[in-house]
Amino acid sequence: MGEVYNNGYPTQYGNVLRLTGTGDGEILIGWSGVNGAPAPAYIRSHRDTADAEWSEWAMLYTTLNPPPDSHPVGAPIAWPSDATPAGYALMQGQSFDKSAYPLLAIAYPSGVIPDMRGWTIKGKPISGRAVLSQEMDGNKSHSHSARAQDTDLGTKSTSSFDYGTKSTNTTGNHTHQFGGYINSYWG
Repeated sequence: MGEVYNNGYPTQYGNVLRLTGTGDGEILIGWSGVNGAPAPAYIRSHRDTADAEWSEWAMLYTTLNPPPDSHPVGAPIAWPSDATPAGYALMQGQSFDKSAYPLLAIAYPSGVIPDMRGWTIKGKPISGRAVLSQEMDGNKSHSHSARAQDTDLGTKSTSSFDYGTKSTNTTGNHTHQFGGYINSYWG
């Protein structure tokens, strides 16, 4: 067993246990510096050849020393449950204390988490719309017409009835309007 004391290990203080056999391995148990607090632990190894180099130290994670969250603070995530995971919040337009949550304040400098209920997560468009701004024109009011006679339906004989030449009139004209607008179909 060796001692770690400011001598090039990934933590300042601790003990190193070397396991030898065909190859070698080391387990480093750090000292926390606080009585009763968890300490970091690391492992590394190398092969059994004369020119083998030690691997990088890898931190061991435990229930008292969990891995860091790899999801950026404040980024919305799709979650398949009504139960919010520990350390997360539903995005319901609520205010938060920017001094208590400085990383969240970087994402939302206003101190308000956006209300994402009924919304879809989308990437930033090239239109120049600002990050965190609302997209108001997802379904713009529009109208259109179509004519089957302008479409090449091919030539297939099926009977004496001509299925390929049809026409329409303005009786079928319609518009689609969503988001609180009147729609000609739904009234």
